[in-house]
Amino acid sequence: MCVIIDVNVAGLVFRESPDPNFLPVFHWLHDANKDGRIVYGGQLARELIGNENVRRFLLALQRAGRASSFPEHVIQNESVKVVEFGICRSNDIHIIALARVSGARTLCSSDQDLHADFKNRQLISEPRGHVYQRNTKTHRKFLRHTSSCKMGLRKYAIKQH
Repeated sequence: MCVIIDVNVAGLVFRESPDPNFLPVFHWLHDANKDGRIVYGGQLARELIGNENVRRFLLALQRAGRASSFPEHVIQNESVKVVEFGICRSNDIHIIALARVSGARTLCSSDQDLHADFKNRQLISEPRGHVYQRNTKTHRKFLRHTSSCKMGLRKYAIKQH
C-alpha cells in the first residue's frame, strides 16, 4: 500500500516533530526498517511543493526511493473518467484519479467529502480505499502494502533523481 497525503495534513506529517496523530505515517515513510511509500503528482504535487518544509521532505523521500511522482497527463486522463461518473462529493477529483492510477489505497486527509469519495467502492475498489486520520490501532493497520500499489508504480511512475 502506498499513501497519498493531502495538502491539508501534509504540514502535520512533514515537519521535524510530526503531529502525534501522524507520527506512525512519518515513521513508516522514513524508518529504514519499514517499507513506506508516498505517491503524488499533478495538482497535488504542485500543492505539496508549495510548502518548503513539505518539499524538502518529499525530495528526501524521493532520493531514498520512497516517493513516486505520477505524470500530469496520466492523472488528467483518469480525472476525466472520474468526472464522468458524476458521483464525487469533494472537489479533489485529482486525488481520486491519483489513487486509481497509482493503486494507493490509504489517504491522509482531513477533508470529510474526500473521505467519502475515497471510501466509495464505485470510485476506488480492489482493494477498497481507507483513510488514516489518527494514531490508533485501527488506523495504523492501513500502513501496509497491497498488490495494487506495486502494479501502479511499475506501470506509470517516473523515477526522479
